Parts: sequence; C-alpha cells; structure tokens
Amino acid sequence: MNKLWKRVRQKKGFTLIELLIVIIILAVLAAIAVPTYLTMRDRAREAGTEAEMANIATALELYHADTEAYPAADGWSATLQSGGYMDNVPTADMWGRSYTFALTTDGYTLTSDGVDEGVTAYDIIFSNGQQTSFGKFNTNTRGEETTTTAQG
Repeated sequence: MNKLWKRVRQKKGFTLIELLIVIIILAVLAAIAVPTYLTMRDRAREAGTEAEMANIATALELYHADTEAYPAADGWSATLQSGGYMDNVPTADMWGRSYTFALTTDGYTLTSDGVDEGVTAYDIIFSNGQQTSFGKFNTNTRGEETTTTAQG
C-alpha cells in the first residue's frame, strides 16, 4: 500500500498520450460543430432576408395601390420611405449586398443574391408581391418546404 501511495504522489501531470487524446477529441468535436454553425448562420441570414424582402414587397404593393405605378428603379427605397410606406427601408440583404430592384413590363422584381453571391440558382426573388425564388435552403417565409429550380 505504501508503494502505491508513493507512486500516486509522484505523478504530477498528464502524459503526452493523454494530452494527444484530448486534443484529438476536441478537433473531432470542432470538425462537427463548425460546419453546422456556418450552415445555421446562413439559414438565419436567408430567413431574415426573405422576411425583409416580404416587408419591402408589401410596401411596394401599397405604393402601387395608391399611385397605380411602382416607384422608379433608381430611387425606390427613398420613395417608399418618404411616402410613409415603410420606415428605414433596407437596401442591403443580411449578407451586406445590395438588393436589386428592377421594373418589368408587368411590374417589378426585387432580388437578393442569397447565400451563394452571384450564382443565380439560389437567388431570392420577389415579383409583384409574390416570392418566386426561395434561396438555397428551400423554405419560404412561413417555414414551409418548397422546391427551387436552378435558374440560368
């Protein structure tokens, strides 16, 4: 018993193998957690962008109901704000990229590049008050599953 007690008191630190095992376990946990975190962050940004764009589309439709026209493409956000249709009209999505507002022959399109920045397959698009493209994670603003087809 005396030998065992003496040996336990002499051991004051961790061995190299024990430290390596702990480091490997932490690395595996980080490898699992980081991609999940990044995906969830992009999902949240996409949902926020879709909600923001839905609010802008509502303001655009209110403007159209009052004036029977949509605002000019170059000053749409200022027009909505000065007309009282929406306070603090956001002009950039949750990734910090500007929304694209364009007038079409039958109305307008409001576009965000979405999570992929530049690849049109996952753009978030509102046309004439309706969301027509739902982004990468295929959920609409109500959280329902949808399907997205790749666009040019």
